[in-house]
Amino acid sequence: MTPTGGMRRGQLALYAVGAVTAAALGMSGFLLWSSGVNAGLALAAALPPSVLLGFIGLASRYLCRAMPLRGGSRASIALAQGGSALAASSLWIVLWKWWLPLLNSSAGASVRADFSLLFGLGVILYLATAAVHYLVEEIDSSREAEEAVLRYRVLAREAELRAFKAQVDPHFLFNSLNAVASLCSTRPNDAREMAQRLADFFRMILRLGSLERITLGEEIDLVTRYLAIEKVRFGERLAVHIDVDEGAAQCFVPPLLLQPLVENAVRHGVASVVEGGTIDIIATLEGGMLRIRIDNPADPDRADVRGEGIGLQNARGRLGAISDGKARLDALETAGRFRVDMELPR
Repeated sequence: MTPTGGMRRGQLALYAVGAVTAAALGMSGFLLWSSGVNAGLALAAALPPSVLLGFIGLASRYLCRAMPLRGGSRASIALAQGGSALAASSLWIVLWKWWLPLLNSSAGASVRADFSLLFGLGVILYLATAAVHYLVEEIDSSREAEEAVLRYRVLAREAELRAFKAQVDPHFLFNSLNAVASLCSTRPNDAREMAQRLADFFRMILRLGSLERITLGEEIDLVTRYLAIEKVRFGERLAVHIDVDEGAAQCFVPPLLLQPLVENAVRHGVASVVEGGTIDIIATLEGGMLRIRIDNPADPDRADVRGEGIGLQNARGRLGAISDGKARLDALETAGRFRVDMELPR
């Protein structure tokens, strides 16, 4: 139980004491008044026993917690609560029988009470108090169960994000090493330059990749460094146009969210077109939503046309995991261009 929950339960217990005291005072005072006792004297006579019954009703809370509705048999609970109600009401009557003569002698009055009615009233009020305590316990149990479900849901989402991220890093490394290997035999100097840039790039990956969130500006910096590496391999065939709003650049995104998508744009886009082309990366912030577009050339007749690869699958999964279904990713290929549109809450 959290400290806040304990404080709230303590407040409810005090409210229960006040409610039982007020109910006992009102009802027993009415019984005395209806028998011909002055209203003020009736309330004065009923006040001390009513306060006692209020605190006795508070004790029913501990019995309710010791014998919860979900954990014990209904018969044993009913027997225990019924016995407690009889004992509580008996103690109440004892106080009445002690208090009334003391009041009569000190005030020169002759207040008399029907103890059988008061006994029945005490039983009813005690049982009503126990019912309220059971209701509070059930509400608390339901709330704690909901909080536990939310905690487990958050933990599951974090585990899912870590799994997606674990897939992204090896995928990128595999593609990068393949790119270096493709240059080693034909263009060794370019391969050496590319390997050096990769080393610098991976230093940055190690620094930012361990974070849960980075700004879009930092992610764009990673992407720019990667494209500079690929520029060594493709030369003039690869052109890049990046347009990111200042507000969009300050938004937080998971690290390596764009990286696999830009890899796809190079590997399955620019590389598939003889003359190459331009990769456009555009990000805007509109109405609290971050919108990102990656657009690249694509040969519709390329040999590796197929469904979504690991890059798109991971990006879609990570967006869904971090935004609780509020983000989306759409991919569309038309007229020799392939476009990925992402939208996620700021």
